[in-house]
Amino acid sequence: MVSLDLALAPLDEFNSRASTPKVVFILSTTQQILTPKQRAELEARLGRYNIPVQILQMVADRCESEFDPRVSGRDHPKKPKLTVLLSRLNDKAIMLLEQIFLECHDSFSAFRFAVFLSSIYSPMMHKFVIDDKVAVKPGLECFFDVGVYSRNTEKLVAVGVQNNEELHAATNKSIRRFLTTVKDLSAIGIQGAYYSSSYGYAEGEPWRVAAKTCIQGGTEVRFFDYRDKVYFEIKAK
Repeated sequence: MVSLDLALAPLDEFNSRASTPKVVFILSTTQQILTPKQRAELEARLGRYNIPVQILQMVADRCESEFDPRVSGRDHPKKPKLTVLLSRLNDKAIMLLEQIFLECHDSFSAFRFAVFLSSIYSPMMHKFVIDDKVAVKPGLECFFDVGVYSRNTEKLVAVGVQNNEELHAATNKSIRRFLTTVKDLSAIGIQGAYYSSSYGYAEGEPWRVAAKTCIQGGTEVRFFDYRDKVYFEIKAK
């Protein structure tokens, strides 16, 4: 197995969002203020993660936080450090980031999965869409936990799907459905499709699936097992 030490996790069935609960903030509607010590501790812990600016911007927008990722002055690096960016967010945004990356709430798993995929697709060249609705083919639309798009062409280049059905392992039926959709998407030229499960795989034989499906019509397909805040890639034996 290959492990990637990122704090990330997953959501629901990718092709049926009708009953998927909306993301609900656990933060109180009343203003919550962190003490300087609490904030410093959270910023230090969050600063260990490689969180793309666009993910920080999404969090800032949801929390009504002013956020300016730009830097100025000759003494500043071209790309500000994450700790600098975190200091520009309000307390509510910092607390939401805590729930996403430190406490790893399932409700926000798509954010973590997007960060994980940013280790494969550079955020400088790609943009990430959470809970993306994609027209797979005429008359068929599917939801994906994460859609990855080229900044230059604005075309879809990859998708991410998660099994986050609490305490239920990913079934062969779910994986076959994923692979069928990937086959349709390969016709439009996507580069990669990624499946992750927070609760393991049914029958305990994801190796056989991975061995047979590493490539689908020119599209790279990879499977991951998410546990203990780490994504372990499943490799064929």
